[in-house]
Amino acid sequence: MIRKNTLLIFAVCSSISAIAQCDQIFISEYIEGSNNNKALELYNPTDKAIDLKDYRLTRWSNGSFAWSPQYSDKLSGTIEPLSTFNLVIDRTDIGATGQDTAASAELLNKADLLLSKDYNISFSMSFNGDDALSLDIIDPNPSDPTNPYLPIDIFGKIGERPRLGGSTRTIGWSDSFPYNTGLGLWCTINKTLIRKKSIVSGVTANPDFFNPREEWEVFPINTFDSFGTHACDCETLSSPKVKKTTLNLFPNPALNSTFIPFHGQLASLEVIALNGKTVTINYKENNFARMHGYTLDLSNLSKGQYIIAITGTNGLIHSARLLKE
Repeated sequence: MIRKNTLLIFAVCSSISAIAQCDQIFISEYIEGSNNNKALELYNPTDKAIDLKDYRLTRWSNGSFAWSPQYSDKLSGTIEPLSTFNLVIDRTDIGATGQDTAASAELLNKADLLLSKDYNISFSMSFNGDDALSLDIIDPNPSDPTNPYLPIDIFGKIGERPRLGGSTRTIGWSDSFPYNTGLGLWCTINKTLIRKKSIVSGVTANPDFFNPREEWEVFPINTFDSFGTHACDCETLSSPKVKKTTLNLFPNPALNSTFIPFHGQLASLEVIALNGKTVTINYKENNFARMHGYTLDLSNLSKGQYIIAITGTNGLIHSARLLKE
């Protein structure tokens, strides 16, 4: 991937100073699956929590050069140090069909933020393999006050729409030069892409060519198992006092109980509703299928989504999102 400023895309690109490695969030996983299984994972490689209020996600639809508010969503929430933050398309109605078909329960259950609920307002998460994406941050000294953002990570090539052999059929970017004509493996359509462990910063300027294989590992359609976790070389360069890791819950979604494998020494176990309030439930320590952990009694828990947070005696925080049916 060749990184260079392209004035046709961003007049402000020339003002971008190089972002130091491990100093800014970037896209760590891309999911373009069946129906509305559209999701992106962000990764914070720094040793500080980052408020996402100054960030947005933009979809450069169908080879467009022009930014449009309908194809962009402002972000919200906080991404913890050396941790992930999951963006999922806001399609939650399991009875819906067509363009409103619900995303996979597995994706929705792992979502930290749902985006693009209304087609008439925003389209950022409705990418189909031939759309470039950018993660942007507010520029404190914008050259264009009407669009005061700078890209901190670009997926694809803005202004380019891959087509099969020069025909009108649109496809995804591939792993064979020039990466936009269908030669080789189509990597960005019906695939999950995970950023390589060695990548420690985003692409801040539009590339001349986008070769997905250069920075991404390619996996089959509807691969969701790693969504919410990311391995990055930045982890060896930072030593935060508190690090969040991801728990596994069996089953999840759950009705009356769920089991959490945990082999460390437990300091606390909390169940937190999405309004921030801690919910009291009963749990017991036991073993299941040769795994040590804790079984949570969910019989008195109202339906909805919760955060399960376990703090070990070593200070590490382990968390997961639970869907109570």
